[in-house]
Amino acid sequence: MEKPELLAPAGDFEKLRTALHYGADAVYIGDSRFSLRGKAGNFHHEELKGAVEYAHAHNARVYVTANIFAHNRDLKAVEDHILLLGEIRPDAVIVSDPGIFTMFRRIAPEIDIHISTQANITNTETAKFWEGLGARRLILARELSVEEIGEIRQKTSIELEVFVHGSICISYSGRCYISSFLASRSANAGKCTNSCRWNYALMEEKRQGEYLPVLEDERGTYIMSSRDLCMIDHLPLLAEAGVSSFKIEGRMKGINYVAGVVKTYREAVDAIGKGDNPELRARWHRELSMFSSRGYTTGMFFGKQPDADYNFDGESYRMSHELVGVVLEVTGNSAKVALRNRLDEGDPVEFLSPGLEGGRFAAESIRNAEGVAVTSARNEEIIFLKVPDGVRENDLIRRNKDFRGALKEVLHLAGDTRQ
Repeated sequence: MEKPELLAPAGDFEKLRTALHYGADAVYIGDSRFSLRGKAGNFHHEELKGAVEYAHAHNARVYVTANIFAHNRDLKAVEDHILLLGEIRPDAVIVSDPGIFTMFRRIAPEIDIHISTQANITNTETAKFWEGLGARRLILARELSVEEIGEIRQKTSIELEVFVHGSICISYSGRCYISSFLASRSANAGKCTNSCRWNYALMEEKRQGEYLPVLEDERGTYIMSSRDLCMIDHLPLLAEAGVSSFKIEGRMKGINYVAGVVKTYREAVDAIGKGDNPELRARWHRELSMFSSRGYTTGMFFGKQPDADYNFDGESYRMSHELVGVVLEVTGNSAKVALRNRLDEGDPVEFLSPGLEGGRFAAESIRNAEGVAVTSARNEEIIFLKVPDGVRENDLIRRNKDFRGALKEVLHLAGDTRQ
């Protein structure tokens, strides 16, 4: 069995660099005008070219999303974009609109085409339809079970891709119109306001001000919001079903999320076929709990998603760790670090580096950009910091985000009044 590709989100160049650093085989990126993540940093013109060149230099593939549902007013810009991509030569483009598919085949037939999950591919006949038109890969609808994926694999030879981690849209294959109604911003044009995550209550017309409970907790009702997808325990099953590529959602997420999730899934993909390792799997779960999520579900892969997985349990997001900084250079046991948060001498930090998982180190020997010893530094400052063996350039530094509260409690119990 061939090892599936690990495909990571890259909302901007920093996220692209981070994803590749932590082991992604490929990244998907987009121009905000044609991508369904219009609010991500995204790439334009020369940036797209630079992104493709950087990925190829690091033996990785790049897929460019062009999966909006276009109106007539969009077609001239789409045509210009296709001409540009013909020069840049990404490894593939991701489309959902049959018209845009046809335009790519006519204008830039040398570019492989992947069919977006937005195209709602839920059966073998649809899969064979796109295969017959010359598509290279199908990104299957998230509503499919593992069994249904296996059936599609048996009756087609085209590559199959599925999402294995990240946010789930409540609407069918992500084709949602709530944002357009409530905020005049179409999700199908890359402008989603995540309206399904808002707090809703039920009110009868003649009982103004009386909010009726609908599976409600003290924070409100979240009946349209799903927990995040997490298939870390079931990748071998998906590989056996014939999935060619494991996709991580998250072009809007920060580099802390991208780094941690990609690193964890890289280890899990590499472990396929090597037998179960409960200790390693437990560490993967701990790692994934450190990054922003709404709690986890296996979605529709094993049939109907449990009703409880559609509702919050009192928290909108869960995240135990925060980003401290990014390692720019390493010389001996000293690293040049770009801070993304305040750092004080003695703060407990962790390094997202292979072999250092779970290790906590006190920040020490902090020097500012001029090499002067300091006891504290702030966000966006460049510092030099003592680091353990194994830390690499581009590694992330993080810490438990509640550590200051824990420190205050310890000082309080000890009778120390310092803040």
